[in-house]
Amino acid sequence: MHKSKKYKYRVYDGKIIKDMLENSRLYLMLLLFVAGLIIGALAIENSASLLVTEIRGIVESYKVLRMQQSFMNNFAFSLLVNLLFIGASVFLAFSLIGYPFIIWLPLFKGIGMGAVCGYLYSVYELTGIGYALLTIYPSAIIAVIAIVVSCNDSCEYSKNAYMKAVGGKGNFERGETRIFLIRQLVFGSITAAASLIDAVSGLFFSRFFSF
Repeated sequence: MHKSKKYKYRVYDGKIIKDMLENSRLYLMLLLFVAGLIIGALAIENSASLLVTEIRGIVESYKVLRMQQSFMNNFAFSLLVNLLFIGASVFLAFSLIGYPFIIWLPLFKGIGMGAVCGYLYSVYELTGIGYALLTIYPSAIIAVIAIVVSCNDSCEYSKNAYMKAVGGKGNFERGETRIFLIRQLVFGSITAAASLIDAVSGLFFSRFFSF
């Protein structure tokens, strides 16, 4: 008689929760970005304060410039905005106390996007939503992912630097900083690609909207 094979089934081996815990900071920053979108949209839509009036003026200027500027100018402006967040995350990463500040960068990115999209909806309604969906969101999704992952990487680097410099828990490994900077260059390159998509979509789709 052949012995029947015994199969061992593991209901759960701990890997899923382990992965979730290891990426909890990444999820937190994504949530902060979404929270920023909501805050920016609600603030620009529901408030009539002087500050919001100023923000609306900036958003209106941005919309006009975006539709009137050349392809290269739109690309350069979009790239500059995205690289400011990457640059800030790298700068703060080299600070021993940068960790708690880096986490909030996605929130500010979300507030800016939320204000722009909230303004477009509150003033132009469905036309504004269509404009945002076609010319802003396609590139923004890519850029935001790159920025959030960049911030997550910078948080890890800053935390390790603090633990090693202040907590005395080991030394920097050879090439650790170089690898970190190379990774940040990759994230910067992704935001450059997103900015290119932003400029292309703006050039192609803006002609279908008359504000």
